[in-house]
Amino acid sequence: MNYRIALSLLLACSSLSLAATQPNIILICIDDLRPELPSFGKDYIQAPAIEGLAAEGRLFKRHYVQAPTCGASRFAMLTGLYPKTAKQLSNGAFRSHDHNSAPSFPAHLRSHGYLTSCVGKVSHYPGGFTGKNWNDKTKPELPGAWDRQPDCSGDWLTPQGLMHGYADGKARKRGKTPALEAAAKASYPDDAILDTFHQEIAFLNDQKKPWLCAVGLLRPHLPFACPKEFLACYDQTELPSIPAAKKPKQGEFWHPSAEFFGGYKHPSDPRNNAKYADAVRRHYAACVTYADSKVAEILETLESTGATKNTIIILWSDHGWHLGEQQIWGKHSPYHVALHAPLIIKTPEMLKPGVPSEAVVESIDIYPTLCELLSLPTPGHLEGTSLVKIVADPRAESDDLAIAHWGKLRSEIRSDDHQIINRKTNKTTQRYNLAKDPHESHNLAH
Repeated sequence: MNYRIALSLLLACSSLSLAATQPNIILICIDDLRPELPSFGKDYIQAPAIEGLAAEGRLFKRHYVQAPTCGASRFAMLTGLYPKTAKQLSNGAFRSHDHNSAPSFPAHLRSHGYLTSCVGKVSHYPGGFTGKNWNDKTKPELPGAWDRQPDCSGDWLTPQGLMHGYADGKARKRGKTPALEAAAKASYPDDAILDTFHQEIAFLNDQKKPWLCAVGLLRPHLPFACPKEFLACYDQTELPSIPAAKKPKQGEFWHPSAEFFGGYKHPSDPRNNAKYADAVRRHYAACVTYADSKVAEILETLESTGATKNTIIILWSDHGWHLGEQQIWGKHSPYHVALHAPLIIKTPEMLKPGVPSEAVVESIDIYPTLCELLSLPTPGHLEGTSLVKIVADPRAESDDLAIAHWGKLRSEIRSDDHQIINRKTNKTTQRYNLAKDPHESHNLAH
């Protein structure tokens, strides 16, 4: 079946329900989730809900983000624009944007009759407000986007306390509290976010407008802290060795993992202590499984309310994360591992569900994709390309280019090629053959 026939069938099937009501949308944002999933070859990871969603939808195995940091990546996904300036490449990216002339996709949907709701970390700050403790209701992070922005803070009291929270309401003390925790019979921040989500879905389903509910989970963002039962899943797991674990050569990109080492207290250094490196990786895996349990809860709630039949589901992560590759523990790098992240799209009437796409795609493609799926006008300022043809047919091709920015560098990723380019001089400083060297150990630019 060619793309045009598949697309017409997809839209025709959708139009049967659209005649009565537009589809609802669930956007699940997961913080710092690299492709540490069985569908990406990480068989030791337990993530049945995400894997189940991939089996029912379209997994984009070559999805890349536009910046290896939370705020800038989320800015790109929500606005459909590349973050290029220093301000846009920071966690304050949204404050440097003209939201009136170039509205975000939640604002665009809202202007076309959707009721929009933000639960948890969707932009940068949980709840979507800035100001002191990130809860000043007069300072929305994404102006014009949300009808509803409920506070999910719970026992953590403020969004700032929630963001880096530990068990049962304990907040981080920068540089003094641990990077790892697993408490028995305890509540963690994503539990509070899901409590709010359940209330929000009940409200949304009880009104007549089509709705967008964006729900942002915090794990596996630091601290790697979750209920002990999830860490126990990996007690007997033999972890694979860390690929490309050596520090890059002089002249190539490297950073000292300041977020990891500066933000938390550590009993050792995973760069030279294999036992602690193993512990960090197990806690990260545990947090992935914990986040997966919350994805399961979201999907089960949709199913129980009957909303699944008319809901587009998107699962997206804001970037990858080095777990010792290039001797880095964190994000904030132009390497492939920091830019590669899961993306799954499921429509109510999927064609060829469960067949993944190998096409290179970007986060900025989500905005125009939703416009086409919903038959809404696509704003002219968008820099991404609709993925509807790939949603309809996993064999369809993309433009085979993903661009990311970080500091003075630009990453350009194609199917088998990754170039890291100095944005000022336009000179390639690092180049990798991803087919032969997926972990980027051999710089071909030298």
